[in-house]
Amino acid sequence: MPKKSRKGRARHKARRNPQPVTAKVADRRQQSFPTLSKQAPAAKSLVTRAALADRYQYVLWDLKRSLTIGGALILLLIVLSFFLR
Repeated sequence: MPKKSRKGRARHKARRNPQPVTAKVADRRQQSFPTLSKQAPAAKSLVTRAALADRYQYVLWDLKRSLTIGGALILLLIVLSFFLR
């Protein structure tokens, strides 16, 4: 028989002796946050429709295949409902 894991014991100890959280919260409040500079935002690269079409050409094929399979399954259920009455 395998021994018990030590994870359960560690969790139990953590529940009995919780660590003080207040010290960590106080440290976070004392940190200075960086200020936003007034620089212009970086220019976004323009993506053309042709680039997107090349990149995602598989989506249309997958969509057609999924719709074909779904339609065939619905048709099969309708046909089976007539025969299994």
